[in-house]
Amino acid sequence: MRPLTTKQLQVLQAIRRHQVETGLSPTLQELGEALSVNRVTVYGHVQALLQKGFLENLEPGASRGLDLTDLGVEAVERRDAVSEARAADARAAVGSGNRPTPSLRVPQGGSGLAAGLSLPLAGRIAAGAAIEAIEDREDIRLGDFLRVQEDTYLLEVLGDSMIDAHIQSGDYVVVRRDQPPREGDIVVAILDDETATLKRYFPQKDGTYILQPANASMQPIYCDRLEVRGVVTGVLRSY
Repeated sequence: MRPLTTKQLQVLQAIRRHQVETGLSPTLQELGEALSVNRVTVYGHVQALLQKGFLENLEPGASRGLDLTDLGVEAVERRDAVSEARAADARAAVGSGNRPTPSLRVPQGGSGLAAGLSLPLAGRIAAGAAIEAIEDREDIRLGDFLRVQEDTYLLEVLGDSMIDAHIQSGDYVVVRRDQPPREGDIVVAILDDETATLKRYFPQKDGTYILQPANASMQPIYCDRLEVRGVVTGVLRSY
């Protein structure tokens, strides 16, 4: 099944909201007024939603025959849950003294990292069966290890949407601004509302995008448009 676009989700939400407020399904004209688009545009979205199985026409030919299918209700409730989770994260950030920023400004020059810094590699230690402890001194350049380039920067992670990718709240991700994203990459994505999020990147054949969290309890984000401001190449964590 093709994923929902952002506009199609908005149509579903508008229908559901109108039903809750009035007890009736909206007409195409009412939908257009609610979404600030013309009737022809709404008609196109509605037809797509009917084909995808998110809407059904209970009274063909009637002006108020549209209704959400179980799939449509699930999509709206999932979107509402995501919105509530974002709001909760914002409230938590304000409560902790960290104000959420509406947009992300990426450094335009320099890496901001000590690319030439190196640390001694004193040997290797087992995380499974024990091995003989042998000191074997060599230096590891952190810049090489983290794949630091001119357009590399750090971001502090807030939230748990990427925990299954071993990225936790409080970690710092190393981001390459000049690296084109590939399917499945973890990227810094800017959404239509200018909010920034860290997710796995999945472009779709119809020109839309799916941003997939690495947390089984969270739902993906469906986008008509987005801006990728970097690809994650490493993670830093202190204990």
